[in-house]
Amino acid sequence: MAKYVFVVPPLTGHVNPTLSIGAELLHRGHEVAWISLDKNLISKLPEGGQLLLIQYDQTDDEKQASEQYLDIISRKVVYGIDSIKFLYEDVLIPLNRHCYNGIITLLKAFQPDLIISDQQLFAGPIAAKTLGIPYCTTVTAPAAIKIMNELPKVHEWEVNQIVALQQELGILDAHSLACSDLMTLVLTSKDFFGEMELTSNYQFTGPVLTTRRTSSQFDWDTFHKDTNRKILVSIGTTFDHDHKKAFFQKVIDAFQDEQITAVVVSDPELFDQWPDNFIVYEQVPQLELLPHLDAVVCHGGHNTVSETLIHGLPLVVIPIAYDQSHVAGRVVRTGAGERLNFNRFKSHHLKDAVYTILDDPSYRKAAQSVGQSFIDAGGTSTAADLLEQTITTITAKSMVKSKFLFVIPPFFGHISPTLSVGASLIARGHEVKWFGITPLDSKHIPEGGSYYYPEEELIPHQDEIKRILKRQDDGPACSGPEVMKLALEETYVPFAKMMMPGLTRLTQNWQPDVIINDCITFGGALFAHKHNIPCVTTTPVPPDVMGDTEKSAPKIFEWQQNLIKGLQKEVGIYDEGIFIHSHKLNMVFTSQAFAGFDTVPPHMKFVGPVKGRPNDAPFNWEKLNASTTPKIFVSLGTLLVDIRKAFFEKIIAAFADQPVTIVAATPPEIFDEWPSNFIISSFVPQSALMPHMDMVICHGGFNTVNDTFRNGLPMLITPIAYDHFHIAKLIEQAGCGISIRYKRLRVEALRETVFELLENPKYRNAAKEVLNTFTAAGGNDKAVALLENFAEKEQATLATV
Repeated sequence: MAKYVFVVPPLTGHVNPTLSIGAELLHRGHEVAWISLDKNLISKLPEGGQLLLIQYDQTDDEKQASEQYLDIISRKVVYGIDSIKFLYEDVLIPLNRHCYNGIITLLKAFQPDLIISDQQLFAGPIAAKTLGIPYCTTVTAPAAIKIMNELPKVHEWEVNQIVALQQELGILDAHSLACSDLMTLVLTSKDFFGEMELTSNYQFTGPVLTTRRTSSQFDWDTFHKDTNRKILVSIGTTFDHDHKKAFFQKVIDAFQDEQITAVVVSDPELFDQWPDNFIVYEQVPQLELLPHLDAVVCHGGHNTVSETLIHGLPLVVIPIAYDQSHVAGRVVRTGAGERLNFNRFKSHHLKDAVYTILDDPSYRKAAQSVGQSFIDAGGTSTAADLLEQTITTITAKSMVKSKFLFVIPPFFGHISPTLSVGASLIARGHEVKWFGITPLDSKHIPEGGSYYYPEEELIPHQDEIKRILKRQDDGPACSGPEVMKLALEETYVPFAKMMMPGLTRLTQNWQPDVIINDCITFGGALFAHKHNIPCVTTTPVPPDVMGDTEKSAPKIFEWQQNLIKGLQKEVGIYDEGIFIHSHKLNMVFTSQAFAGFDTVPPHMKFVGPVKGRPNDAPFNWEKLNASTTPKIFVSLGTLLVDIRKAFFEKIIAAFADQPVTIVAATPPEIFDEWPSNFIISSFVPQSALMPHMDMVICHGGFNTVNDTFRNGLPMLITPIAYDHFHIAKLIEQAGCGISIRYKRLRVEALRETVFELLENPKYRNAAKEVLNTFTAAGGNDKAVALLENFAEKEQATLATV
């Protein structure tokens, strides 16, 4: 059995259909929940349904604002196109923004197999996309689809509003997620929907009307004794502004002296006295009432119209705003009723229209025809069938297992993110291996995976590998161009050539479906291109570290291009182009906002940081827990051995006598004695430590940077070489830290800067903003979903060749 969750706005007409579908799914043995802001929904849920209530720790002002969305929509006097603008700008966008984090939290806890999100609560699809959970859409207002043809400019404007919110929340797709590409349930029939061809992901279910709990009181005895023809008059639950009283006064004037009984849905206290032939309730059991009626007068709410037509009753529709004009147009077009203008109709117009639909049998005949199309579409059972079929399709796809090969450099900061992603792929049933040119302790490799080290092929290169790794410590003494030469010509290119024989032997015996190539291990991407293996690039650093050298430094750009083309020819690639990175998918382990990218190529996906594998290195937790002073984590990463002593001498001089606790990741033996307020360890459980810290001092290694901001901490960055300077720039641009170049680092400045970061809340607040962009980007779950989708598409493409 499957787990379904409906994500619904606090709007009755949008919630009611989900209650019927959910009841049917529960009857079939599935687990079903609803995510909503409305705490009162619990009383309406079918037996066995669960309410997952969106809740926040809020200020009084925020609570008040969150409770005003429905009040705003019900009391605002707005018509026509202006109502759509108001709906998005004043209601839907703030409502979805408000719901998003709560939806994320509840989805993580409930872990559904499928999300069914209302078309207007597009925070649901954004959360689904972020977490990599499949989702379907329910469309209770099909005008939202028809608007594509009927009002294309308005539709374009709507899409722009949704896409802007998506991008704000970390989803960079340029198309709206509001309607699912997997399955969008349109809750009407094709006949009533009208002329417009839709793609196969849109499925008509007919209206979903049955099985909902109601506590409405109604005097059935009096109602049944009445021999008059009976009509229902309702303008739904949405409109509660001043015009309501004027509307119902016209209803009174129209029918108070007629041989008609009017069942009116309104506040009984709206007037001191209602006519004797009026039955007035604030709520009525509408579905139970309709079989006993002769006609309906309403505002054109899609649910009320659908419920009326499925009972074969004609209507007078008086649209007010939003999609109601479209619905009224379909009623008239199908011949099932008449339409009046809300602002201009008089009481005699209403009386004449009601007698017209009552006395002319063609209206009832047309209504019965539309109603039969609703019945034929299937309604609740069809919707439940389609959702079950979607689960079956998803399950079948998930059974397609793939072989993923991570090609990694001998730098742990680049290896670490792949271990977390690889562990998740293994947990989902895929085969995963890692390939590298230096040994890697097996404790790092997730259970079920393996690390391939081609020792035999690398025997001739051992001295060169040691020399190259030792050479990395020379970076701090190099100029910018010299660092680029050290990185590209003296490190990445020779490493790429060393990889080729080992990759050949591995892939002859174990044929990967996808090679996942770190951005600096050119060898993996080149091997994939040469042997026509689908390839993905992982980028654990900001993607524009070297800047746009084509424009800023054309000579350097030309040198880079010639160097790479020479490498490609050496390994047997003579095609035109550069193939050291994937042109299909590049996953970047930061957020687009933090990286400072305004526009992104379609193959580049910012997934945010991933935590890496747990590190159970021993640590003096007792001393840390006993500390009552602010805690500062200090790290130079795994490289830069030569400058450690000088760097930590400055740290000691700055903080040995200060009211702080320093947690330093460095070999203790570089000094005979450390100050008492220092906790020293060669290796630390960094991810576990970070939640206990108050700030971080580091050189700018991107894993440490990500760990810092994933915990909302400010940072003092002391850039030394390589990408550190670019990362320092991003940190200062985000306002979440301060940069002091290592060569200019003085003890007094170091101390003053640390206390500024600890005491000024703006840095921590900015760090929390970065944390929000990281969370929205999706992290590990997003990376896994992208890889699975990539493998699936590539395998499907190969199958058709």
